[in-house]
Amino acid sequence: MGESRRLAVAADVDRLAEIRSFVRDAVADFGGSKRLAADLVQAVDEAACNAIVHGYRGRPGEIEVEAAVRDRRVEIRILDRCPVFDPTTAANPDPRRAPRPTRSGGMGVGIQLLRSMAGEVRHHVRPGGGNVLTLVHAIDGPGDEEG
Repeated sequence: MGESRRLAVAADVDRLAEIRSFVRDAVADFGGSKRLAADLVQAVDEAACNAIVHGYRGRPGEIEVEAAVRDRRVEIRILDRCPVFDPTTAANPDPRRAPRPTRSGGMGVGIQLLRSMAGEVRHHVRPGGGNVLTLVHAIDGPGDEEG
């Protein structure tokens, strides 16, 4: 069984720095490189920000972040109680077309970022409502050198 840790914060953009620090420290403690930490911090920040801004839409709520290491793979789970949204089924933006937001901030770039920063992205509906987004990356995977 691997090591794990958990953070729960109010769904407020002012708490994103705390989430980033939690992920950075967890990845370092699990033996991940600075580059892996930076990639996962960016992906988790995007996912948490999207939940706060587009999911909760200013309503009170909570973001939970769980970090674990199993078999040299870092797993980060972002849990919320927002309306269900599965970023794994959303289309990537077409790079040949000029971006046209369909809603405030929504051009699909964040979804593409999530997919490129994590080796694997999974989503499932949280029991009782909400989302569980899991980002997985091998500690010794390709592109995980220091730098």
